[in-house]
Amino acid sequence: MNTAVVSVTRQVGAAGEEVAREIAQRLSFRLVDYQVIQAAAQEAGVSPETVSEAEHTPSLLTRVLEALARTPSMPVAAWADPLPLTTSPLFTSTDYRRFVEDVMRDVADQGRCVIVGHASGVILKDRIDTVRVLITGSPQQRARRIMTGMGVDERTALRTVERTDAERVDFFRRFYDSGFLTPCAYDLSINTDHINAVQAARLVVQAAELR
Repeated sequence: MNTAVVSVTRQVGAAGEEVAREIAQRLSFRLVDYQVIQAAAQEAGVSPETVSEAEHTPSLLTRVLEALARTPSMPVAAWADPLPLTTSPLFTSTDYRRFVEDVMRDVADQGRCVIVGHASGVILKDRIDTVRVLITGSPQQRARRIMTGMGVDERTALRTVERTDAERVDFFRRFYDSGFLTPCAYDLSINTDHINAVQAARLVVQAAELR
């Protein structure tokens, strides 16, 4: 088998995390998820929450907090006036993404890993040893899983589906000029509406073994 890395991109409620865990167990690969953020944060010298926040659009408050953390002597007026931030050594969200990408490439170079999320499929797209997988499903079926897992009503679950899908579409567009659900961005796309995580993982393992 020439596959050294499996990249799992998933829609919320599609059971992508469960599929990734099953893939890792079956291939005896490491499962890498939040460790990417933790390692990037350590390299950047900031909190994991800050790097995670930077994967989305950072609010002005987040930017000011980071600027104050890095420049304790910054005057209180900076809270009301964001202009000084343009010349501060503040990491932008793009800068944080570079840290995440560097860590992800290092992890991939070590091989034998399943990487969940963080646009790993786009970042590692040129690696012949990487199988890029999308775990997807219909909004209704994904909402049902969210209702069960979070104990919320259907309306709230559907809103969660819509919101997270929109956020990920925007994230892929802003940082990578790529489509979150573009078919050719993945080697394999699996709809989990009618199959469970174990069955989905078997399909991924078979694809990995064919590489």
